[in-house]
Amino acid sequence: MAGTQHDAPMSLFVQALPLLVLVGLLASGRAGALTACAGASLAAIPAILRGLAPDQPFAAFVAQHSIEAGWLAIGPAGVVAGGLLFHAAAERPAEVTGPVDVGDRLFTAAFLLGPFAESVTGFGVGIVFALGAMRGTGLAGAPAVAIALLAETMIPWGGLGPGTAIGAALAGVPAQEIAARNAWQAAAWLLLLVPLFWRLAASAGHPIPRGRRPGQIAWVAACGAILVASHAVLPWEIAGVLATGPLVAVKLWRAHPPRDASARLEALTAAMPYGAVAFVLIASRAWPHPPGLKPFPQFPALALNHPMVALWSVALVILAMRSPHPFRTLAATLRRWRRPAAVMLAYIFLARVLVGAGVPTALAGALEAGLGAFAPFASPLLAAASGFFAGTNVGSNSAMMPLQAALGRVAMLPPTLLPSVQNFVGSACMVISPQLIAIAAGLDATRPAPAAVWRLAWPVLPIAIGIGLIAVAVG
Repeated sequence: MAGTQHDAPMSLFVQALPLLVLVGLLASGRAGALTACAGASLAAIPAILRGLAPDQPFAAFVAQHSIEAGWLAIGPAGVVAGGLLFHAAAERPAEVTGPVDVGDRLFTAAFLLGPFAESVTGFGVGIVFALGAMRGTGLAGAPAVAIALLAETMIPWGGLGPGTAIGAALAGVPAQEIAARNAWQAAAWLLLLVPLFWRLAASAGHPIPRGRRPGQIAWVAACGAILVASHAVLPWEIAGVLATGPLVAVKLWRAHPPRDASARLEALTAAMPYGAVAFVLIASRAWPHPPGLKPFPQFPALALNHPMVALWSVALVILAMRSPHPFRTLAATLRRWRRPAAVMLAYIFLARVLVGAGVPTALAGALEAGLGAFAPFASPLLAAASGFFAGTNVGSNSAMMPLQAALGRVAMLPPTLLPSVQNFVGSACMVISPQLIAIAAGLDATRPAPAAVWRLAWPVLPIAIGIGLIAVAVG
């Protein structure tokens, strides 16, 4: 018995080592995602060897989980490539006409236009659109970047949600149910971010008059209500587009209604690609039993109505119609896609290896033994750490989703509760991750110091964690 007790801490350390290495390398700022995943995968070897069945060779274990990771990566990586191609085909100048009032333009950029762009294409494009919409107001520097970061509020649905899809697959639960829970969490988050926006606007020299504030709350509440309602009847992938797109159109149309038929035609032409994506996605998901591939019974099938197919179809048509050099654009897009695809595969491979080695189950059991009934309340903190350091939803979910799902099972909670907390809190805390702040600061003409942006935007972190804790408490 004494030997068993002595061995327990060492066993737990071996199980936790891969995640400690991953977070440590990412937190150091000296290692990229690929290096961090490689280091964590090597650190997982002792845990793998301890968990191997006597008749299972190590090479066979690695080969099996590599194949599973490759299969899981096809759909999300295809969506990412389609999003990049769509952005290249439908790209418009960043100078977006908005309301004349500076404060209202800042609000539209942060809560409507930026989130809409992020929902369609992902990859931080919402920040680009938000900064573009703010250009011409004279606002720049850390306050402008902090406001633009708020445009990332739709990350769970960003780029039609590859991170959410991966998270659901790793947790073994339907993505539609995770996203439905996330919709309630995001609706609350949007409302709580409005006072932060008012503070940021005031610090930028453009305070929002008290008479305008109820109207802004109403716009955000409408966005949250559409987000929640859409999950009951429509595919979750397009919920972000539907929650923001119509409101963006109404807001900009009211601010600057087209003066003549030519202007109206130009506005409709600009909106056509986004409407086409939404239409094709809805139409394809209405296909009741599409053919598809399902080589692994425990993972979702890759069917012809997958969002990847719809996004690529629309993007290729628009590219052929608009681009003078479509093949050159396609080749350039695929070159841009290679690195994010490699990072995605590395994260997913690490997740599959950890699951195969029994790491999530062991760590969940340790949390339950150490914290008892309070163990599930560690979930938002784990999600916040993974989102903040990973800087991507795929990376965050790959690192922590298996552990969150295992913790939920140990605590006998609803199967989608902790996975939804992981997906929401991890995504929310990405907004102020060092990687995203550095990218956003680099897009601003004044190149503000990331530390200055952090000092303005840090309340995002406790707000997101607080919503996660409430979600756990409510169940």
